[in-house]
Amino acid sequence: MDLQRCLKTTLKKKYQKLNETDSENSSLPSRLCYREHKVSNVLSAAFEHEFNFVNNNTLQTWLALKTAPLKEVLSCDCKHNSSKRTVLTLGISGSGKTTTVQRCALDWAEEKEHHQIHLFFPLTFWELNLITQELSLVELLQTFYPELKQLDASTLNGNNIWFVLDGLDQYIVPLNFNCPTVTDASEVSTVDILLSNLIMGNLLSSAHVWITTRYAAASQIPLCHLLKETEVQWFSDEQKEQHFRTVIGNDDLANKAIDQMKISGNLDFLCRIPSICTIIAHFFKYDLEPDDGFNFSPWNLTQIYTNLIGSSDIIDKLEKLALLWMEEGNVMYEHDLLKCDISVEEASALSKECPPVLIEERGLHNTTVFRFGHWSIQQYLAASAKLRDIELSPSKSACCQDLVDKALQSAEGKYDVFLRFIFGLIYEDNVLDPTDQLFEYTRKKILENTSVSLFYCLREYDSIALLDEVRFFLKYGFSPISDIVPKHFTLLMQKTCAFEGIYKRFQMQVSERCDQRLLQQLPAVLKSRNAVLQFSNLTDKCCQPLAAILSTRESYLKELDLGYNGIGDNGVRALVKGLSDQRCRLKVLSLKGCGMTSQACKYLATALTQSWSLRELNLCNNDIGDDGLHHLSSGLGSLECHLETLKLSQCSIKQSGCHHLASALQKNSSHLKVLDLSINMVGDKGANELFEKFDISKLRKLEMYHCGLTVLSCKNIGEALKSESSNLVEFNLSNNNLKDAGFAVICEGMRAWCSVEKLNVSRCGITDIGCFYLANVLCSVSQLYSSEFMQKTDWQAVELKDLDLSMNCLKDHGVKQITAGLTNPYSHLKALNLSHCSLTDDCCAALASGLASSNSIISKLDLSGNSLQDKGARKLCLGLRSPHCKLEILSLQICGLTSRSVQFLTSALKSNPEHLTELHLMGNSLEDSDIRVLMELTKSRKYALKLIDVSADL
Repeated sequence: MDLQRCLKTTLKKKYQKLNETDSENSSLPSRLCYREHKVSNVLSAAFEHEFNFVNNNTLQTWLALKTAPLKEVLSCDCKHNSSKRTVLTLGISGSGKTTTVQRCALDWAEEKEHHQIHLFFPLTFWELNLITQELSLVELLQTFYPELKQLDASTLNGNNIWFVLDGLDQYIVPLNFNCPTVTDASEVSTVDILLSNLIMGNLLSSAHVWITTRYAAASQIPLCHLLKETEVQWFSDEQKEQHFRTVIGNDDLANKAIDQMKISGNLDFLCRIPSICTIIAHFFKYDLEPDDGFNFSPWNLTQIYTNLIGSSDIIDKLEKLALLWMEEGNVMYEHDLLKCDISVEEASALSKECPPVLIEERGLHNTTVFRFGHWSIQQYLAASAKLRDIELSPSKSACCQDLVDKALQSAEGKYDVFLRFIFGLIYEDNVLDPTDQLFEYTRKKILENTSVSLFYCLREYDSIALLDEVRFFLKYGFSPISDIVPKHFTLLMQKTCAFEGIYKRFQMQVSERCDQRLLQQLPAVLKSRNAVLQFSNLTDKCCQPLAAILSTRESYLKELDLGYNGIGDNGVRALVKGLSDQRCRLKVLSLKGCGMTSQACKYLATALTQSWSLRELNLCNNDIGDDGLHHLSSGLGSLECHLETLKLSQCSIKQSGCHHLASALQKNSSHLKVLDLSINMVGDKGANELFEKFDISKLRKLEMYHCGLTVLSCKNIGEALKSESSNLVEFNLSNNNLKDAGFAVICEGMRAWCSVEKLNVSRCGITDIGCFYLANVLCSVSQLYSSEFMQKTDWQAVELKDLDLSMNCLKDHGVKQITAGLTNPYSHLKALNLSHCSLTDDCCAALASGLASSNSIISKLDLSGNSLQDKGARKLCLGLRSPHCKLEILSLQICGLTSRSVQFLTSALKSNPEHLTELHLMGNSLEDSDIRVLMELTKSRKYALKLIDVSADL
């Protein structure tokens, strides 16, 4: 017990600094995860340089491993009757292996944990390198712990004795398991032989052995001697963020730093490594200012290290040493420093000034050693020295290409990170022109070899490297780089998406929707193609950071929906700063119902003249009025505006607003394809001014629902529809008082030549008289088919596919006229809405005849809100029975149907079961038994029917 107390006192003194720095290290990993024994040897080469681990797919596999508390690992039941007695803990450089060992030792010494352990001996391999003479195991332990004067071989033969050997990768003497046998702790031998016998169980057969190492050295331990294999866990996302907050100490500043870290897929992943997380957090602590607003400027690792390390005489010398030390590890003794004229005093001063760069440690015999703050620091310094040599060469590009080839030839990735810093420094120091052959050469090598490491190298030079080529390939289907086949680009796209962590859609949970929560998720918004933020309780506070995202070169945001948030004019003003930036790639912006006034349109007009990417703008349900449209038109009329879709529904626009819009489109009309002016009382005067100054046939879609139009507007509409060059495909004129006279003019234009596929004239005052004109359109044979020798094709002049006549008093006579068009062999009509048209059963026979025609292609028919009764349903079902009937969706809601109609429908479906998929019967007097009969049909594979919309209460 005296020996144990003495050892605990020694360890407490040795590791008391852990308590002093515990606040900063509080989030370091304290758990391990188990690996199968066979894994380490397979992975050792792959993780020689662990930045290769920057692959999200590999990470997910790693995260799936079973985790275990350290106390569980150290309470293992060793199989002392066999050679399996060693616990191996793997971890990349900087993952916290040594910290875990030291924390374990301190917890045992302070009697907080691991009470079952009797004696705990931590030994470091870099210190074991200092012992060159032969000695016994007892003498070896007393060399490390001279206070243990009572230690002898008999003491070590007890139970629960632990030997912890930290940092096998730093041991310069390879372990030899074919060495001479040593069985007595008093027997003298070399250190490597003592260690090998200890691991094999020849020496102190009851002792436990715990070894930590990086992956490259793990294969030195034969599997036959391993009891358990564990791995130090990395930082979780929560731990990364907590560590940033702890290091930086200011929440606002930490939040900005976390955002900067997250927008770079590279930095975000590397911050899972605790020591790199510490380095990056320290950098941001001094680089960012809490009151400098939102500014997303993604840093690469080279830029961070350059700013962190700086330049000085000692750094210049250290760079040379790092290049010489590429193959030697990370521990430097005094004689190693002297090779580059570095004194211990200089190195010691640097370690105090900048611990992330150089760390000073004292070990056996009061020996001072130095190590780079992290292995990546060494790689950066070595790359700096190498690039200086390259700059003196007359063929800089060729030298860099040789390094690329060298990295590719190294199967274990030995030069990957070194090369990454080379590329980063080329950019920082402007060593090569962006058009230099090196970058084209690297692109080809990435694509030919699907090299992830080279991809990271190129990204260190250019954070969006290869994205333009990928976009070109997606758009045109062939490679913009010579000699590269499409399959290479397909693989590259997969790698790019995995690396960037791109989301298709960002949307906050309903319970979390507010400005504060959005500000906490800005990196996720930046990495999303579509941000759906409507009804999110946002204010103008969110607009400045969103503008920063829009103006960030690395942003993937293409669509932003801010609908129904109180951002107001001030929010729009802030947002426009991002929209106007030449780096903004946003294509679709919705500001629907955002409390805007005419003032906001002044700001948006500026964005329309400066945003080369914006193609769709939705301002619906804002009180911008005629003045707002006047302001907006100054941007719309600019030749710099490429807007294709403009939605202005319910914006309090009247005749004057139409005048301004017409003037703007008269100046710049080549881009706009979709225009929505619905629910604005522009009237005939406003509409006609628009139609006369702007050729609406150039549009693809025009929405003028509830605009106060009458027959006086129809002449210009009809003329537009007659145009042989018309592009108009969708036209909504519903809820306007066109009446039969106006509709007649429209039909005249359609009959002459019309490309409209979808026409909505619901609630337009049309009667059976108007149906006469429509019938002429539906029944006519286009002038393209006037020749008897002309064959039917998929293309024809009258292309009407979807017709909405609902809420017009057509009556039975009108519908009978229309149904003649259903049998037109040249008809494209697939959807017909006749709901609430004052129909009875009298028209149903004609409809049935049309549906049963071999020429009919109607797939959707809505007869809801008409008094068809069972008699009408029976007539209609005669058409449904026909094998020629292709109806897929039938709506008969509120049609006065009873159980008898269900019988007719069931019978018709049994005769023609292959087409009808949806049947809507809500609002009819059906019994539960009727509903069950129909529902049974949906369960049978024999019938296409999948959806029954009914109400049992009526």
